[in-house]
Amino acid sequence: MLRIGIMGVASIAPRFVAGVRASQQAIEVVGVAARDVQRAQAFAAAHQIAHVYPDYQTLVAAPEVDLIYIPLRNREHFAGAKLALENGKHVLLEKPFTLTVAAAESLFALAQQHHCFLMEAQKAVFLPVIQKAQQLIQQGILGEIQSIRSQIGHDGAQRIPWFDDVTVGGGAFRGSAAYPIEVIQTLLDQSVQLVSTQHQAAPGQSDHSAAALLKSPTALIQILITCQITLPSELVLYGTKGYLWLPDFWKSGIGEVHLNDGSVQYLTFPMQSEFTYEIEHAAACIAAGRLTSPVMTPQRTLAATQIIAEFYQREMGENTR
Repeated sequence: MLRIGIMGVASIAPRFVAGVRASQQAIEVVGVAARDVQRAQAFAAAHQIAHVYPDYQTLVAAPEVDLIYIPLRNREHFAGAKLALENGKHVLLEKPFTLTVAAAESLFALAQQHHCFLMEAQKAVFLPVIQKAQQLIQQGILGEIQSIRSQIGHDGAQRIPWFDDVTVGGGAFRGSAAYPIEVIQTLLDQSVQLVSTQHQAAPGQSDHSAAALLKSPTALIQILITCQITLPSELVLYGTKGYLWLPDFWKSGIGEVHLNDGSVQYLTFPMQSEFTYEIEHAAACIAAGRLTSPVMTPQRTLAATQIIAEFYQREMGENTR
């Protein structure tokens, strides 16, 4: 049995709980803590969670908890993960992992020191449709991938109170760029580099729209993320033999392969929750005694963290080393 405690009751937390309960494996959410204990109590009551802890320190010290899932505000990720690791807990840390590369490196070193498993909670790379897409690309079905386009557009993030606040790590690119960057790294099994950047923001606020051009050894990559308007959110990979279309690629179970000969292959993977696969992967890694994931590797997390940090250094002058 893997027993999970949740640090923070962000809007994503109920979906995480649903992902745990959709699993057929021995995994359970046993406790929760929040800055406001009344919010933690309400969350526990709504989701039938046994234990409510008065603070984060009590949560990470609880003997009935094996792993801490952390969906805190972005700037609080490092401190929350550090506290959990120092108390000997495994950690599943929401993206964006940390705001700086140095902080990310520090956490992975701390996890090794305390013999704890640590992984970025990047659900997208574990989805069956992404795994199938990776297989098709490796088999050469699309030929050589030479161009990639990703766009994410929705206005829901603007309802998050801290989203426009630079001081707590808000921003469109910071909030969502890990999805395309890390999925592309996984699909191509290649590193990617930042080439150019642009953003739009209200005075004194973080970016509400962001664009970036990246490159891999074989492909040019365009990323557009906006929280101002609703766009068809998708990832499209263009190869010399055809293209692959993945709508809502960070949470979807569908895709389409269009080949140059006119044939179309439809990918369909019904699922109850898009969170279940990353949770089960983490559980399997812990059961095997692993301290890191062979899929969502530290190297991929560090590479994405570097790109996101470089974006904010270029666009907003942040010192994000």
